[in-house]
Amino acid sequence: MKLSKIYSNKPFHNTFFILDKGGLNAVIGDVKGKKEDSKQHNLGKSKLGELIDFLLLKGIDSKKFFFYKDSSKEKFKGYEFYLEILLNNGKYLTIKRTVDTPTKISFKLNEARSTDFIYYENFDLTLSFDKAKEYLNERLNFDFCKSNNESYRRLVNYSLRTQGDYEPKMNTIFQLRKFSKNKDKDWKPLLFSLLGFNGQILRDKYELEENIKDDAKTIKIQEKDFGIKSEDKDAIVGKIQNVEIDRDVLIKELESLNFYKQDKDTIQNLVGNIEEEIAELNTRLYNVEYDIKKLNDSIRNEFSFDIKKIKNIFDEVELHFPEKLSKSYEQLIEFNHQITQERNKQIRQTLTEKQEAEKQINTKLIALNKQREQFRDLIQDTSLFKKYAVYQKKMIEIERELSRYQAQLEAIREIEKKKEEISHKQKHELQTIKDQLKEIIDNTANCTLYMSIRKTFAEIVKQVLNENALIKISPNSNYNIDFNPDFPNSAKDEGATYYKILCVAFDLAILINYTKQSHFRFVYHDDVISGDDNGVKTRLIEIVSEICKKHDIQYIFSAIKDNIPASIDLSENIILELNDKDDSGKLFKMSF
Repeated sequence: MKLSKIYSNKPFHNTFFILDKGGLNAVIGDVKGKKEDSKQHNLGKSKLGELIDFLLLKGIDSKKFFFYKDSSKEKFKGYEFYLEILLNNGKYLTIKRTVDTPTKISFKLNEARSTDFIYYENFDLTLSFDKAKEYLNERLNFDFCKSNNESYRRLVNYSLRTQGDYEPKMNTIFQLRKFSKNKDKDWKPLLFSLLGFNGQILRDKYELEENIKDDAKTIKIQEKDFGIKSEDKDAIVGKIQNVEIDRDVLIKELESLNFYKQDKDTIQNLVGNIEEEIAELNTRLYNVEYDIKKLNDSIRNEFSFDIKKIKNIFDEVELHFPEKLSKSYEQLIEFNHQITQERNKQIRQTLTEKQEAEKQINTKLIALNKQREQFRDLIQDTSLFKKYAVYQKKMIEIERELSRYQAQLEAIREIEKKKEEISHKQKHELQTIKDQLKEIIDNTANCTLYMSIRKTFAEIVKQVLNENALIKISPNSNYNIDFNPDFPNSAKDEGATYYKILCVAFDLAILINYTKQSHFRFVYHDDVISGDDNGVKTRLIEIVSEICKKHDIQYIFSAIKDNIPASIDLSENIILELNDKDDSGKLFKMSF
């Protein structure tokens, strides 16, 4: 896969990449500002690498990615970006991703490369972010990804390095900055596979070690929760035995008691008869008291009507109040008064009956409650019952203690089982994997791909630096694999400049040795031409150019113009030239 072109719907330096065999692509920054100016390199050449990664569907952190920082997010609103790539089957795929909706990705597949920057209105399909990555993975159809069940995204940074990916202290030749915060299991099996070995073995080892660690953690939690250790097993068995002896003794004592038959009638009479009758009487008492209240309220609510107030109201509004109407109201009042007297007479009679019923119920309740107290005193004063209550309480305590010891014993059995599983994993499964890894490391010469990658790496370093260097893999104390570059002290003394050459050599060695497979065919190195040694820079550009021609690899690099040796002519290789004369010379034609 190679890069064909990158462009935008808004101010941006739309760019065609060189695709032809020998495709050396140069992105040049022409800086005229003063060296002490902290923004002298802020032209956007490094941002180009980030943008390519964005269009190859990198997941973004909205707090860190430059589109979404507070200082720039308003300026990038409405931006749409397009990346056209050349697939290994010869077709061209355009990827559209926008700043406003970065999780909505559109694709357009074409048979040939267009000579223009086309802003398609209709795409073949538009997908959500995760679905888009799956689709692109299928379209790229990399052999390595298929055989190792990996995504192209895991390999991108071996073909796309920005300035932070040349850090000697972080060993970013192999680990890459994107993996710097990850665990070894997240990147070492991938690299092991990329170098030609069976990465699944290493992946299995990490998973097995993690399972063992989780089991050991579970054991500690169980020991803490139950307050036990495996060596306490026999002591707990002894405690269970002693508690069972106490329980047997107590059972015999309980069986010797004969209180149940004696007190059965008393308890039945209390629970079955008296309590039931008291409950029924309480219900009746409530109903009677409710009726009495309602009857008293009815007597108080006597009919009331004042004819004088009515006449006064009519006078105030200057309306005539007919005499006949006044007489009719007086007759109505008299009629209602007679009815109310009759009704209240009947209510008082009913009220008297209800009050008598209330008195009878209260008298009976008093007697029943007194009888209940007598029965309770009788039961509570029975020494046999008191003795049973004490024994019963003790039995509950014994059973509770027995359950606790039995739970501890069961937990110890589970812990012992887990320890046996851990031991089995360590002695058999883990040891088998270690033996397999030892076999691989002891016989690396048998891995053709690894030997070829290492040879290519050493050749490039030798040609550029005139020093010997090699890729070295070795087991650490846990028999996990470590990857290290081995290169001379003279190169180490030069620091970052020489370290960049090692990164370049490794990335090219990978691409060269995967040319016979469907794989990435491009590599982007940001700011790789730096330092004061023009001899090293000249040899690097010449050797990379030869590699591009020989192996049909697309090499893209960015550099400050003044860092390029005068003897090197890149006039036919410059695809983008940026400058700091004004905003028009910057990648996005603006400052942010």
